[in-house]
Amino acid sequence: MTLPTVGFIGLGIMGRPMARHILQAGYPLVVHSRSRPPIDALVALGARAAATPAELAAQCDVVITCLPDDATVERVWLSGENAALPAMHTGALAIDMGTTAPSLVQRLADAARERGIAFLDAPVTGGQWGAEAGTLTIMVGGDLDAFQRALPVLQTMGKKVVYVGASGSGQRMKLANQIAVAVGMLAVSEALLFAEQAGLDLHLTVETLNSGAAGSWTMENLGKRIAQGDFQPGFMVKLLQKDLAILMNEAQHMGTPLLGTALVQQLYRGLERTGDEALGTQALILALRRLSGE
Repeated sequence: MTLPTVGFIGLGIMGRPMARHILQAGYPLVVHSRSRPPIDALVALGARAAATPAELAAQCDVVITCLPDDATVERVWLSGENAALPAMHTGALAIDMGTTAPSLVQRLADAARERGIAFLDAPVTGGQWGAEAGTLTIMVGGDLDAFQRALPVLQTMGKKVVYVGASGSGQRMKLANQIAVAVGMLAVSEALLFAEQAGLDLHLTVETLNSGAAGSWTMENLGKRIAQGDFQPGFMVKLLQKDLAILMNEAQHMGTPLLGTALVQQLYRGLERTGDEALGTQALILALRRLSGE
């Protein structure tokens, strides 16, 4: 069976390993990104490079984006001079795997439908570690038939691929995920701040708490990093803040109170003001340390 040609646009901290898994699964892969080094790395493994999103889209059956913000998503897919959607052939699949406002997803899905193209929103969770290991959780919104067509490609990147409903549903599920991520990070940070100021060993604290009711992915992975003094990003503060801005706007439209999330957003804003926006989200404890006078 001949596998469809897949195009991947956006080879950042998440996109590059995700694209590599597609290539290693045997799919013909065409790539495009703002930065040349990740393109060269994938070309060395057998991918082809495209100079523009339109050039990529014209030769692919499936086009995937993993992009940093809504303005870039809209430009790459639709409004830019060399946008992908107008260059795609009828019957192709378009998949956005970043975190994008549900309202923008709906506009892109409508524009794609007018061209005979199926558009899926398929954001992910699992961070850089999940992207590297191919163990992401992928939440997919859009047409069910399109989801079933896209599933084999998505399964190369994730261990759990879930269809959650119509266009925009994948993004709304991701926003719910980000509430738990953000507030969970606050819980871990406060626990470890208390422990260190009480004179407890942080490595032992993480090991002990993670073995009981306080155990979580965040404690296991990011708590360990805090104990090691490692604030390198698996997911950057500035990217979580972008997601939280989308989330709070959506919550405002829905009339949903999100008190804990709003607090975490303000704490991360303090990190942005001190130039720490490129650190990992575990840097939240630095904001708490500063509030405690450290």
